[in-house]
Amino acid sequence: MKVLILSFSNNQVNEDSFIPNKIGLTFSCVEECEKALKSLGKEVEHICINRKNIKKCLACGKRGWGICLNEHICIQKDDFNEIYKYMENFDAYVFITPVYFHEMSESAKTFFDRLKRCDAFNENSKIKGKKIVCIACAGGSGSGTEETLKAFDTLNYFLGTEMYARIPVTKANFAKQKEVIDNAMQIKEN
Repeated sequence: MKVLILSFSNNQVNEDSFIPNKIGLTFSCVEECEKALKSLGKEVEHICINRKNIKKCLACGKRGWGICLNEHICIQKDDFNEIYKYMENFDAYVFITPVYFHEMSESAKTFFDRLKRCDAFNENSKIKGKKIVCIACAGGSGSGTEETLKAFDTLNYFLGTEMYARIPVTKANFAKQKEVIDNAMQIKEN
């Protein structure tokens, strides 16, 4: 089984980290997922969307629908179409976002807005029916994780994917949630 992890944070877990976090919670979750998936013999790849050039949806064309509605690609020339096409090569997805202002990160919203536009009405979708694991990482109290996970429920509905797990993570519960994350990585193929 091949699993693609998409993360949506600037923070890295190494010496070249961005300020303010040298060890960010989102990337700690990425590392935990990678470790668990590899220990189960699954192929795993991680793409940090924040290191890609993904522009916001323009809602172009008639009534806000450009070529995305019928051709299932975006007219913009950035990294989105390549990643969207690349997603076809995987059996399941893990989406990991930090929680900012009780919502998923700006880069997650931007990417998923365009993904919904290109794939929600795609009868030949290579994403529909695949399992997803969604992780919301809050650095503070965690009160925004539930709203973020609800946004993932909406994404799941429009993409026609299968929600395998939805996991709230905070700095305070990360050690306990590692077991939940490890269990969620036992994704079974359809």
